[in-house]
Amino acid sequence: MSGDVERRLRALEDEAEIHRLAARFSDAVNERDIAAFAQLWATDGAVWNIGPPLPLSASGREAIVAMLEGLYKMERYFMQMTHSGVVVLDGDSATARFVVREHGRGESTYYENLAVYNDEFVRQTDGWRFAKRSYTYRFLDRKPFDDDAFEVTAGNVDKLSR
Repeated sequence: MSGDVERRLRALEDEAEIHRLAARFSDAVNERDIAAFAQLWATDGAVWNIGPPLPLSASGREAIVAMLEGLYKMERYFMQMTHSGVVVLDGDSATARFVVREHGRGESTYYENLAVYNDEFVRQTDGWRFAKRSYTYRFLDRKPFDDDAFEVTAGNVDKLSR
């Protein structure tokens, strides 16, 4: 009985850590915390894909960080909210699907969407990391909005303890 309880507890802890990893992704992106963002990815072979209408792909931590920095140049204001997620564990790997909503604004661009991240994870010695994130748009609205948008610059927000 004790082994079964330990196995079930471990599964709950793993699932919670993966949900936190997805939340930390949005937090790092929203706060423009490049160092925190880089640490979310597997040390070897990580891949980040964004599908049409903005098809982008990067492999490896450095290229993934560079891709994010390029996205920042497009949108001076950007917020990503991670919603519900379904996680499937398989030993030291896992898959998940998270629903995401984003809102952004560039110099003359406007952006609101709903999307899905299909994720693959790997357990490393320091915890779960993204092995692959694949982003699929489900809805995209590019109509101008008149609301105020406030730019976030790296370092102008309080840091959460990680």
